[in-house]
Formats: sequence, C-alpha cells, structure tokens
Amino acid sequence: MDRLKALIERVVQSLRAGPGIRSPGANPNAPPLPMLRPCSWSVGGHAALMAFLLIGFATRIQTDEPAFGTIAIDGVVLDDEAVQREIQRLDELERAAVIEREQEVERLLEQIEEQEERQRRQEQELSALSSQAEQARQTLSEQQAEASRQLSAMQQQQQAERERLAQVARERKAEEERVKAAEADLERAEAERQQAREEARKLSEEADEAERRIAETERRTREAEMAEQLRREMAAERRNEAIESGLLDQYKARIRQRIESNWSPPGGIPEGLMWVVLLDILPGNEVDDIQFEAFNGTETDRRYIETAIRRSSPLPEPPIPELFERQMRLRYPPTEPGQ
Repeated sequence: MDRLKALIERVVQSLRAGPGIRSPGANPNAPPLPMLRPCSWSVGGHAALMAFLLIGFATRIQTDEPAFGTIAIDGVVLDDEAVQREIQRLDELERAAVIEREQEVERLLEQIEEQEERQRRQEQELSALSSQAEQARQTLSEQQAEASRQLSAMQQQQQAERERLAQVARERKAEEERVKAAEADLERAEAERQQAREEARKLSEEADEAERRIAETERRTREAEMAEQLRREMAAERRNEAIESGLLDQYKARIRQRIESNWSPPGGIPEGLMWVVLLDILPGNEVDDIQFEAFNGTETDRRYIETAIRRSSPLPEPPIPELFERQMRLRYPPTEPGQ
C-alpha cells in the first residue's frame, strides 16, 4: 500500500509540474516541445488512473479504509473526478501553450522526420499500453463487485474468502508487475527521446558547421574574384602604358620584319600592295588561323603572304606578357601607330 501511495504521489507531482520536455540549450521560460507533450500526458494520466484503481480496490477489501471514490494522501483528498478535472485543466493549458509556440517548430530539418516517425511509433506503443490499462481497470472493477458480494457473506464463506483473497493478492502482484513493466517501457521511451534530442542537436551543429564552411567559401571566392579583378586592372594599366610608350608598335614592327624576311615572291613585292590580316595566335605565339580583312593584290600574292606568315610562326615573344593578343590585326604597310 505504501508503494502505491508513493506511486500516486509521484504521478500527482508530475501532473502539477507539467510533462513538457525541453531540448538542450532551450529557453527555460519557453513551453516544452509540443510533439512530446500529448504522449507524456496520456501516459501520466493512465498511470495515475491505474494507481488510483489499485488504491480504490485495496480500500474496498479493508473495512477500516475509506470507501472507493476518495483517497486521503497526506491530507489531500484525490477522487476520480478531481483527477479528470486536473487532467482536463492541464490539457487546456497545454493546448494554449501549443498554440503559442506553433511558429517555433515550423523550421524542422528534413533529418528530424526520422525522429518524428520514431515518436509516432512510441505513441502507438503507449496507446497499446493505455488500452491494456483500461482493460485492467475493467477487470479490477469486476473483481471489486465480486469482492463486495463475498464480503457480505464472509462468516458463511470464511474459507472461500481466504482463498479468494489469496487469488486477489496474486492478481494484485501480477498487476504490480505489469505496472513495473509499463514504467520500464516509459523509461525506455524517455531514453529513446533523449537519444533523438541528442541526434537533433548533432544535426543542428552539423548544419551550423556547413553554413560556416559555405560562408568561408563564399568569402574566399569574393577575395579571389577581387584579386583577379585587380590583376586584370593592373594588366590593362600596364598594357595601356606599353601602348602609349610605343612598345606595341615596336612589337608589331618586329613581327612584320619576320614576315617580310620570309616573304620573297618572284619579281619582288608589288608596288602599292596593301593587306590587313587578323591572326589567331595560340599560347606560345603559334599562328593558328589567318583571315584577310583587306587586300588589293592577286590570289598569288595572297598565297605568298600567307606562306610567309606560316613560316614566321611562332612569332616573336612580346616585350611584356600584357601585350599578348589572342587575335592580332596586322597592316602592311602600317599607316598608323599600333597597326
């Protein structure tokens, strides 16, 4: 009896304190996570009901104990309606807390779906335990009615009553074992929920680390882009300085000299010959393609010019790397600087 009273006191204290479960690091003033409260309320309510029924049954078979329906524990009278009202009041408070905190759980990670599935399985198991408790309550109710009839004829059925009481004691022991098993199941469920919370915390830390790495990568990318932009600007500045100083004209003059050294048409270069070519140049100054943009000679002269350009490949190295051009336009004879 003392163990049962202690059990009902623990249940009452749990109901008064609230069954909410908070995740590690959460605001202590914030309501518990709503996904775990209904399960805790249901299990707590059924545990209280089972303990209440056991206490009630024990009081019916002892003539010097209070009648079924009320139990006095340390000056506090607890009956079935009071328990139900307390559960209903706490449920209403819980629903209000759930409404206030709905927006806080909108941002669930996809990985927590597995945790929610595990929680649903636990709730199904707890529902099965609740059904077992209800069935046990009905069984105990029937046993109480039978015990009342037997107690009214105790003098005539003394031996039968002793046997019946022995049977009730065995059944009570079995019920206590079932309650212990239910408590063990609850402990396992709590351990699994704790593990799920730990996994959620680890996932959150991994997500934070991934975001940090992404931010670091973006920062390095921006720095690399800025460095590349600066390099290009400096290269363009050096190229402009080289063009203004005449280095580009000197470089193109060297290229024309090499081409002229390989250009030996029979009868010499025709007087007044003019051509403009666009050269595709590969790294290493190899000539890849030749396009005539302007030309006033014959087809034979064209072939001689193209042959001379091919023989001049690779072209001379530019005095500075910034003067290298993937496409270079050459004019013969040059009429303006840079051509």
